[in-house]
Amino acid sequence: MAEQSELEKKILVVGGGRMGSAILNGWLQQGMTPSSIYLIDRGLETLEGFKDKGVHTFQNVEEVPAGITFDVFLLALKPQVIIQQVTEFNRLISDSTCLVSVAAGIMVATLKQMLPNAKNVVRVMPNTPAMIGKGVMVGYSDKQAEFVKLIEGLFSTLGRFFWIADEQQMHAVTAISGSGPAYLFYFAQCFVESAKTLGLDENLAQELALETVIGAANLIEQSDDDVEILRKNVTSPNGTTQAGLEALMADSILKQLMEACCQQAAKRSVELS
Repeated sequence: MAEQSELEKKILVVGGGRMGSAILNGWLQQGMTPSSIYLIDRGLETLEGFKDKGVHTFQNVEEVPAGITFDVFLLALKPQVIIQQVTEFNRLISDSTCLVSVAAGIMVATLKQMLPNAKNVVRVMPNTPAMIGKGVMVGYSDKQAEFVKLIEGLFSTLGRFFWIADEQQMHAVTAISGSGPAYLFYFAQCFVESAKTLGLDENLAQELALETVIGAANLIEQSDDDVEILRKNVTSPNGTTQAGLEALMADSILKQLMEACCQQAAKRSVELS
């Protein structure tokens, strides 16, 4: 859990979409004072939900009272929206504000160029399991040492946090942990559909496939063995598992598809930068 001093920072969150809301809800669940949080979002339903929790809510920049100094400015908009709208937020940033961007691809130098008041910028790549405290977050800052305690205090409440020293690695991070949950969701979707083709009814197919994915993931987390050893441990020679794996691993097609998947995601991150 974050230290109380980190939970009492005055924070502005711009963007209450899936990721912004996941982070904000995680902070609230960990004891952050709702009245210390200010949220800007165009969605009235999103604003009403957080207003009911005690968060200050606004539909646009103009509604935010002048003179407020924010310790942290969390920029949780899509990259395309940031490029179009971000300059309007410049007045809400002071010399002491730490700007934290969770947008894929937008580099620190670009953020500083678009927001001249932002002297202190940290990029963080989270992923959606942060919604349940099981996220993986990776941070980068050209002034990393100054923000280690602040950023780790805020984001470690949502899962595991790591730093990188080279911002170029953020493209790979985005492709792996940032986009990775979607790849696994698609695998689970295909697994369910395969269960149906074997004649299981829809409900049972879903329960068996998804609970198997969940159980295997928990075993990975709790075991001291790496995933290759775990796979070999459940693969009896000439058994059913080996037969299935031989089809799955034939000609390394799945491995090649995974590599292509991650490479394309990283390439898109580069394009967005």
